[in-house]
Amino acid sequence: MNWKIRKFEVRLIGAFFLMKKVWGLPVAFLLLGFVASAHAQPNGGPNSEFMWDESQPYTVLDKVRFSNGQFIQVAEGKVTGQSYTQPVREECEYKRLEVRNGNSGSLQYISGACDGIVHIRAAYPDEKNAKLAIVTTNCGGTMCSTWNDHYIVFLADSGIRVTRVGTSFYGPKNKITKYGFAFDGQRLSRSSVINFYDGTENDLGDLLPSTRIFVKQDGYVDVRFDKKFLRFVGEHPDTVLGDEQVRASVVQKIKPERFRAFRTAMSGPGSSHVHNGRFLVMNGCMKSNCPWEFGTVVLDGFTGALNVMRFAPDENVFDHASSVPLKNDVDGVWLGEVDTQQKFRLSIEGGRLWATRKR
Repeated sequence: MNWKIRKFEVRLIGAFFLMKKVWGLPVAFLLLGFVASAHAQPNGGPNSEFMWDESQPYTVLDKVRFSNGQFIQVAEGKVTGQSYTQPVREECEYKRLEVRNGNSGSLQYISGACDGIVHIRAAYPDEKNAKLAIVTTNCGGTMCSTWNDHYIVFLADSGIRVTRVGTSFYGPKNKITKYGFAFDGQRLSRSSVINFYDGTENDLGDLLPSTRIFVKQDGYVDVRFDKKFLRFVGEHPDTVLGDEQVRASVVQKIKPERFRAFRTAMSGPGSSHVHNGRFLVMNGCMKSNCPWEFGTVVLDGFTGALNVMRFAPDENVFDHASSVPLKNDVDGVWLGEVDTQQKFRLSIEGGRLWATRKR
């Protein structure tokens, strides 16, 4: 943990005890307020309008209608009878969270919240005129009984947005995960999550808590996410590939023509998102040749480690370059976020990334 974060922790603890002494406000409220202002949030801490945690009664909502008229619902089985042309992941044929048009009820898109169990756990202020909802998913088996994937559904300029906070394990009962949300009208303005257990353990096997905060460009990042990388969140892959400092660790290891091939593979439409609070995953395809050639950039927001990939399935081409050797326990978590157009299965062996063509 760097010195800036340590200084923040000291200020946070001091502020907490001062405020507790003066106002006697709840611990979670204060922590959520101060944490939200500590990482690219210059306007101070929010007064949390809505708070939620796993200790509340287990509620499952069938459908939530948002204030803009759109609604979300859980569906299962194959997507049929729709003009929906986007690739659908295999797990989305079990259960999935759908975003639908409020007037016609037509399917607008299938979110990434797909698994054996998909539950809409809460809506604020209610399920008929919401501006925020909380969704949890897991595989549904006994091996999944200790964790949930958490998603926040909120209103953005383009309509309903579904963002993944990360995989949340159940921590100690006296240190449960807590969410706090503040709004500017119907829009989510600030949010933070304290005691988020992403599976990281100490040497004794204890789960270590982390803190995540909301950034408007995409969703939630860990407070350890380096501030200098925040400008890339929600941007096109070429913003990273075109940055001399960020790309230097890869450029110095490969020939210029090879780097240009990576860049060209992502010269067309592209998008990005933060995965599990740490990894910025940026997918894109080649201009005038999409989706037959495409690529991915993965930037580690903690360390700055950079991975670039390109794929051309019809030519059986896969290429990968990395600034550091890959580790399964660290980098394995982002493999499923790489858009391979359902053509490749990725794995890590011997510090390298391998792509196996799906049959």
